[in-house]
Amino acid sequence: MPTAIELAENGFLPDWLVRMGIRRLLSKRLKGSRSTDVAAFAQRLRSGPLAVETQAANDQHYEMPVEFFESSLGPRMKYSSCLFPDASTSLAEAEKHMLRLTCDRAGISDGMRVLELGCGWGSLTLWIAEHFPKCQITAISNSTSQRNFIQRRVQEQGYSNVRVITADMQQFATDDKFDRIVSVEMFEHMRNYGLLFSRIADWLTPLGKA
Repeated sequence: MPTAIELAENGFLPDWLVRMGIRRLLSKRLKGSRSTDVAAFAQRLRSGPLAVETQAANDQHYEMPVEFFESSLGPRMKYSSCLFPDASTSLAEAEKHMLRLTCDRAGISDGMRVLELGCGWGSLTLWIAEHFPKCQITAISNSTSQRNFIQRRVQEQGYSNVRVITADMQQFATDDKFDRIVSVEMFEHMRNYGLLFSRIADWLTPLGKA
């Protein structure tokens, strides 16, 4: 007999019942998290590897056919949060609002060398390439299909300032230095943040920022 989660995932339950189930699961998760020894948890992070189960994320969603994401994401294929200033904001507009805000917060200006860690389908990398044409952008993705998609968009738009690398963050290394290192919603895949930040620091120019 299928479980309630299987029924929900296959669309056999009404939305109100799915929402009720989600609330119950979140409530149980929150109760469990309150009893967590934060110091012990932080120590486990510091003593663990940089990341775990990196291939599992690819298997679950990053290597799914791009046509699926094209049918559900906005035109810029933003695979992370968008910004809706009001209820009338379209998805396409919300993508632009968030991409613009991300660049503002990162202090990106034309001519910088930019490294994006976990670039998804390339929304931020391609935005920077379009709006800051003198920037040199290196985009890192753990997914071959994402890299291929971004490279197609780069060729279609005629950008010459984008380099896309397929790499697991556990193995990624570079001798290049960057003025800005940006990462949008990738850190949840990381575990040992001390190790991650020490590597990032090595990739920055003296006045660079992450």
